[in-house]
Amino acid sequence: MITAERLAATAVQYGGYDVPKPKWPRPGMMLPVIVDLADPSRFRIEWDLVPTLQEAAEQLVEQLRGDAQPGTPRRPFPRVWREVEHAAASPAMVNGLTPQQTEIALAGGAAALGLVPSMAAVVSACEAGPSSAPGGTWDITVQVHDPNGGPDWEAVTRMSFSSSSRRDSRTARGAALPVLVDPDNRKRIVVDVARLA
Repeated sequence: MITAERLAATAVQYGGYDVPKPKWPRPGMMLPVIVDLADPSRFRIEWDLVPTLQEAAEQLVEQLRGDAQPGTPRRPFPRVWREVEHAAASPAMVNGLTPQQTEIALAGGAAALGLVPSMAAVVSACEAGPSSAPGGTWDITVQVHDPNGGPDWEAVTRMSFSSSSRRDSRTARGAALPVLVDPDNRKRIVVDVARLA
């Protein structure tokens, strides 16, 4: 979804092979683009402005701590993708986490949020509604394996997919998903995309 001044939000598709591996986009990232206002399907992603996962995590930590030095240039930080219909709303608690917490968790800061790695098995899945993600956005009910050895529990997590084939393989009943969970607040869960096979 491209949004720009003097341009209505427009769904577009990117199919290039020039994506730098350390900057591979994750569902939810905002990417800087140059777009033709007369034809929004003509756009270029500015990969040199996209931070690597490590750089993004470091920038967020600096921002949260207030450690950034005055005058230090900041590159745009990818934010969690949100559906257009909710863009004006206050940050929703998806997966029991704010968008900022989700970004921190997926950038390697899960432990600071009280999230620990575990595994979960898909119980069921349903489409969350209209989505700009190519494979859609789905709510996935999972059976979470308690990382502390206690009884398993059911939780719901939301995930956007880059293709229908990825969606089908990751929402199939019984599919194993790596997750980051809070054993003390079982609604806080996010799929650990860094560990997805």
